[in-house]
Amino acid sequence: MLTVEDCLCLADLEADEVAQIAAHEHLPFMAALEKGAALLLEPWGDAAVRQMVWDNLCAANRHRPADVTSLMLLYHATCTHHPNPFDRRHSPSRSAGPQQRH
Repeated sequence: MLTVEDCLCLADLEADEVAQIAAHEHLPFMAALEKGAALLLEPWGDAAVRQMVWDNLCAANRHRPADVTSLMLLYHATCTHHPNPFDRRHSPSRSAGPQQRH
């Protein structure tokens, strides 16, 4: 039987990162863990995880100032843990927006 800790290790995610994915996507913890694991299989997954933590940090800055310090520390830890700089906006598999279609 797999434990939550086993799943976190397999997904290469920390529990705090999964909690931020859950908050960002309005998902239960285990669904967020699955989503995070799937994201990290994509070349742009690290950036997506970092962005979710950043979005939550910005929201906390506006609405929950008491959470800002812990989220800033988590954001820096997430940047260290998931440093891949891939920018999905420049992905060759990304479909072109309406302004780019010819």
